[in-house]
Parts: sequence; C-alpha cells; structure tokens
Amino acid sequence: MSSEVEAAWAALRSTGRVTLAGAPALWSTAMRWLILALLALVVLLAVGGLVAIPIVLVAGVEVTVATVAGVLGVYVMFAVMGALISVWYRQQKRYRAVESHPVVLEAGGITLRGVGPIPWRDFGAAQHRLVRSEHSSGYTRRAVMPLTRTGFVAVNQHLAPDLRGRISPATGPFWNRTHPHIYVPGVEGLDQGEVMWLINAAHQMFGGRQRR
Repeated sequence: MSSEVEAAWAALRSTGRVTLAGAPALWSTAMRWLILALLALVVLLAVGGLVAIPIVLVAGVEVTVATVAGVLGVYVMFAVMGALISVWYRQQKRYRAVESHPVVLEAGGITLRGVGPIPWRDFGAAQHRLVRSEHSSGYTRRAVMPLTRTGFVAVNQHLAPDLRGRISPATGPFWNRTHPHIYVPGVEGLDQGEVMWLINAAHQMFGGRQRR
C-alpha cells in the first residue's frame, strides 16, 4: 500500500472524511487513446487515397463514371466516420473534465464526478465486472460499484437525467436505458487497485452505520 493511500486512510479514520483530487479513470484514459487512434486512422486512409489518385491517373488507368462515384462514396464515408468520431471525442472530453471533480469519502457516502454524497447503502463493494461496453453491444471488464435496489431507484428515478451519465454509461434497449452500477472514479496519485481498496475500506467502516 502506497504512502498516499495510507495517508488518506489515516485521515479518514481520524476525521471521518477525506477529500481526494479526481483524475481520469483507467478506462477513460484508454478510451481517449482509442478515439485518437481511430481518428488518426481515418485521416491516414483519406490522405492515402488522395495520394493514390494522381498516381493512378499518371499510370493511365481508365477512369469511368463508376470509378468516380466509388471514390466519392468512399470519401463521404470517411467524412461521416470522422464526424462521428469527433462527436465521440468531444463527449469523452467533457466527461474527462467532470472526472477532475474531487472524490470525497465521508460518513454520508461517496461524492464523485460532481454527484453525491451517494449513501453507502446504495451501492456494493468496488469490484471488477463484465459490463456492457460504452459504445458497442459487447461486454468489457470495468471497475464498478454495483447499485443496490435502493441505489438503482435513487439513480434511475430521482437523480437528474443529465447527472446519471456521470455515474456510469446507460445500458439496455433504447426504450429502457438504465444505470445499474457506479464506475469507480480515478484519483490523482493512486492506481485503480488503491482507489478500490480505499473505497471498500470506507464502505466497510461507514456502511454498517447506515444499515442500523
């Protein structure tokens, strides 16, 4: 256990509250690099196509109407892909800005990404689970805190809709999108395992009080 975790844990035990600097979580950082890589790939393919066109013309290859239509179609596809990836990047950038909000652990619950305090009774211990991928129908491994029955109702029925996405991405069919868990936040200077340990230690310390 690092000295930063020990200091946070000592402060929590002595004062009943600790405030930590928020940071992008591991999954969020990986997603950002994936988006940038996809955008770079689209740009590379588009530039490569532009370079190939004069080479083909110089080589004397016959250019037909179908060829021109095909090339235009490809570049329309590149433009659409680039626009979609750009929108995706802007959304991720806004989310990363929210991740810089302080992470607060206290008797009343946890505050993360500007939401809280979320009572300890509303979620379980931090753990790794296979959850629905943020941008596909597949599954991916994420560090999450599963919502309890009361937490599920509080988040999906009572929390402001614009704040629910800060808890976790919505999953399920478009007519019944829900947030079944809380994504573990990032903390400046701590790795994911240390953040999970600290949250679970606080959960064990304060959770019992709330169930009395």
